[in-house]
Amino acid sequence: MLVPAHEMIDHGPMQTTQHGWRVIDGEAGVLSLSYQFGGGGQANCLTAKLPGGGLMVISPPSRATDAEIDDLTTYGDVVALVANNGYHHLGLARWRAKFPRARCFAAPGARDRIAKKSKDAGELEPLSALEPLLGSQVSVVEAPASKCGETWAWAKIADGYAWYASDMLINMDQLPPKFLIRTLFKLTKSAPGYKVFNLVINFILSNKKRAFAAMLADVREHPPTVMVPAHGSIVVGSSVAADTEQLLA
Repeated sequence: MLVPAHEMIDHGPMQTTQHGWRVIDGEAGVLSLSYQFGGGGQANCLTAKLPGGGLMVISPPSRATDAEIDDLTTYGDVVALVANNGYHHLGLARWRAKFPRARCFAAPGARDRIAKKSKDAGELEPLSALEPLLGSQVSVVEAPASKCGETWAWAKIADGYAWYASDMLINMDQLPPKFLIRTLFKLTKSAPGYKVFNLVINFILSNKKRAFAAMLADVREHPPTVMVPAHGSIVVGSSVAADTEQLLA
């Protein structure tokens, strides 16, 4: 059985900062913030501390307030911003403005789409330029057969690994309220619960089997105790790795 996000990690409850960041592992600089975008959509970001002491932010929250950003900077200065695919770029301009010396990264497919869709995102370096900054405790991986630079990530934490699943996995507590969207989620078996995000898979991957096999191998090598999907609730607990393996297999 999956552990709902609002319950406990094995070693105790997940703390929350004053302005809403979920502190997964403060020493490792691993936090997540749920944010709203567009016409009521919800997404999550993930942060991790790099060997140099600065923070990497994946899927920088659009419309992030100064208070939310100040909360995060108590854990380190933001030095790297990552668009996890070609669709998660709305927050880049805001975070660039707050951290003008931060470098920005995306996989090639994401860079191409963002360049067409956003005039404010600015220059994006490839993930190959990010890799030397990561060390051995943090990884950012472009999914094989990605159409839009779909990228997952993980960071070492005290009791395992915290993962960012991007748009390959989702954990919706309930079906969306709007009839059409609700029907699509239901027909594709994308919700409720911890699922493969079947609704978007064909838009983001050209070969689901290859991408899932690569992610499965990485999950087995770096078993998650925390899974942060790009959308939905955080999944936590000792069964996360086994549950994720089952989904990907």
